[in-house]
Formats: sequence, structure tokens, C-alpha cells
Amino acid sequence: MSIEIIYNEKDVLRRVADADREAFRQLYGHYFKVVQRYVGLFVPSKDNLEELTQDVFIKMWEKRERLATVDSFKDYLFIVSRNTVFNYFRSLKIRQQTRELEEGMESTAVHQSEHDVLYKQYYHIAAEGMDKLTPRRREILKMRIEHGLSLDEIAAQLSITRAAVKKQLYEAIAFVRQYLLDHAEISVLLFVFLSLFDITNY
Repeated sequence: MSIEIIYNEKDVLRRVADADREAFRQLYGHYFKVVQRYVGLFVPSKDNLEELTQDVFIKMWEKRERLATVDSFKDYLFIVSRNTVFNYFRSLKIRQQTRELEEGMESTAVHQSEHDVLYKQYYHIAAEGMDKLTPRRREILKMRIEHGLSLDEIAAQLSITRAAVKKQLYEAIAFVRQYLLDHAEISVLLFVFLSLFDITNY
């Protein structure tokens, strides 16, 4: 995600953490289009795109206290946006399964684009890859991806060094990326999806 640094960003983040709505409006106005472009890589529907972009900022406001200790807002924004997209596709799966149970095997009510279907396939393959990790690596990767914890926060919770967390995280990410390349259908979307497991983002 290409992000320009806003003036005195640390001060703005601190004020947002203190529930300063004006500071939050400044953050929202500066980063809205950036988040929208990123979410749009996975969710082409205009209505869903707008809603999911709003959800990213809602989640950020709900957990605003964290912003006071964020080292890199770019990384934090990437994680919140990515998790919002993941949760969206999880909810799609649940709704789809519910409709299939209600409408039967001949139902034609659900029509997903090839884009959405591929993304969900990639997500399941990534989940399979994560299941093959050692328990510690899987735990660290989930703490980072699903809960958005920093390396220092993970280290504190697991009572290990930051260097140990970083090493395990990098190896876990490398394994999942390779698992995807070995088992997923090759497409342009695959390489976009792989950006979610880009080591440089961690």
C-alpha cells in the first residue's frame, strides 16, 4: 500500500488514541482512498467496497488506544485492512452455506464471480498450509495476522525474544507462500493474494 506520511503523524495518532474526533477525521480523510484502493484489489463490487473501507476505519476507531504505541501506521493499516477483507470472505462462506441448506442442491440463488471463488480457494489453501506448521509457528503467525499484534507484543505474550518471534514468523510466512505456489491455481490474483504473505510487510 503506497502511503504518504501526513504532517506530524505520531501526534495525530496519539490524539486519535485519546478519542480526538477531529484528529480521526484528519486520519480518515488522508487514508480513505488508500484503503479503498487496497480493498478494491479483492472486492470489486462498488457497494461492498465502500462498506468494507468504512469498516476498516470503524475497527480502527474501536481499537484506537492501540494507535498510541503503533511504530508503523502503514503496517498497522495494512493489517487492519487485510483482516477486514479476510473476515468479509469468511462471512460470505457462512452465508453461502446457510443458503445452500435452505434452498437445496439445485439452488441458483448464489452466483459468485470467478474472482471471489478463486480468492476463497486461495484462502482455504493458505489455511491448509498454516495447519501444517509447527504449533509455535502457527500460533505466532495467527497472532500476527488475525490479531494484528506487533513482534514485541507477541514476544511479551509468549515470553520469548523479539528475534525469536521474527525468525519463526518469517519461516512460517515463507512456508505458507510456498505451499500456495505449490497447490494453488496460477493466476494474476494468486500473486495479489501472495502479497498478504509478503515477508517485507512483517
